[in-house]
Amino acid sequence: MADMFRLDGKVAVIIGGAGGIGEIMAKGLAAQGAKVAVASRNIQKLGDIARNIQAETKSEAVAFQADVTDKDSVARLAEQVLKKFGTVDILVNSQGINTKKPAVGFPVEDWDQLFSVNVKGTMLACSEFGKVMVEKKRGKVINVSSVRGLRATLWGGNEGYCATKGAVDMMTRSLASEWAPFNINVNAIAPLLIRTPLAAPTLNDPEKLQKYVANVPFKRIGEPQDLMGLCVFLASAASDFITGQIIYLDGGLTAVG
Repeated sequence: MADMFRLDGKVAVIIGGAGGIGEIMAKGLAAQGAKVAVASRNIQKLGDIARNIQAETKSEAVAFQADVTDKDSVARLAEQVLKKFGTVDILVNSQGINTKKPAVGFPVEDWDQLFSVNVKGTMLACSEFGKVMVEKKRGKVINVSSVRGLRATLWGGNEGYCATKGAVDMMTRSLASEWAPFNINVNAIAPLLIRTPLAAPTLNDPEKLQKYVANVPFKRIGEPQDLMGLCVFLASAASDFITGQIIYLDGGLTAVG
């Protein structure tokens, strides 16, 4: 039972690993023994992150450059990972952007970019790495959604972002159904704000932070260890009978509205 959460010998691909949520998840998986491949467009920053993960966890970590909006780029990423590690056991889709614009006059190019990265990018990654998992009849897919796929915000300008996360939720459920015969688990983590450098604008504004957590029963935002724990659970044998679920890492926000 003590080894249920260990990931020794597993290969994990974390897309969108150049900081923030992706980096946290990659570090959590590596700490449990997984070999990790981190991928994003920012290869210079990613290289530093991979070296830091390897130094801290003693697990192998390699950086790869990829553009999730480009099918050929994602296909090359899959080829490179297979050449390096031989297989893929865990896929984490943490790629994402958030462009806030008023609904009246929301720039079409910004809307298209949101869907290209958050939705198309997730599907391309699932498609390419899913081929490996379908063939071996085993795998774990973890998509990063948001509480905003279920709940709107008190602030305007989030129509595009919320819509993309709703799409990721339904993609997660659909893939879980389609891939169940191949013993592939597909789930999503839907967090509230997590303490990362990208959260600084909210964290450094006491009034905004207080408003943000006012309806959260635990009265706080998420910490890196909260995210690590859930990611490891969904990647491990402990979650083998869980699929098609959107798990809200939100301190109880979605329980109370």
